[in-house]
Amino acid sequence: MRVQRALAASAVAVMAGLALTACQGDVSGSATVSAGGQSPARTSTGSTGSGSTGSGSTGSGSTHTSGSSGSGSTGTGSGSGTGTGTGTGAAPAADQCTTANLAISAAVGKQTPPEADMREVSVTFTNKGTRCTLYGFAGVDLTTGEGPTSVPRGPHQPGTVTLAAGASTQFPIWFRTNPQGHTGIKVNTMTITPPGETHSVKLDWPGAEFANDADGGGTDTLYLEPVGDRG
Repeated sequence: MRVQRALAASAVAVMAGLALTACQGDVSGSATVSAGGQSPARTSTGSTGSGSTGSGSTGSGSTHTSGSSGSGSTGTGSGSGTGTGTGTGAAPAADQCTTANLAISAAVGKQTPPEADMREVSVTFTNKGTRCTLYGFAGVDLTTGEGPTSVPRGPHQPGTVTLAAGASTQFPIWFRTNPQGHTGIKVNTMTITPPGETHSVKLDWPGAEFANDADGGGTDTLYLEPVGDRG
């Protein structure tokens, strides 16, 4: 009997130990397995603050953030700008100078002559009106002791001359002087017509006598250059 009781007691102890081990296994497993058989997601809690941002330089608007879970909305900005500008290009073309708007004078010139025995009469155009242009050769007619004569054109090419109000330009009349002891051609007056014009101005001739054809030696005795030419 004692042996049976001892065996029974040992069996009870073994069963109790097994039950205790099973209970411990259930407790450790409940921390990692959910009722649905999957691990629950970890969660964390926190708070976010709200704030505002300023508008950009290219537009105006507002931006705000609200909510405690990090959600928010942003405003939209808009801007517009306009600009105007002006520029200047080439000056408008000036009108042709007219005889009425030009003061015309003549004097003995001082340029270095193209030939040693040549002299100059310089004719000056001064603009009395608004800005204008001159282009080409003037017409010059002389009254001389041997009759009228038109001064021929020289070899230089013309260019456009623009005269502001009060500005001046010149052109030379070249003539060959008569040799010493020879009789030259005396000039009394000259009539000057500006380029492109039909109206003229009569002036006294300020220069000396010029050589006749025979004394010219077959070379140019008398000619003029275009307006603006200074030799």
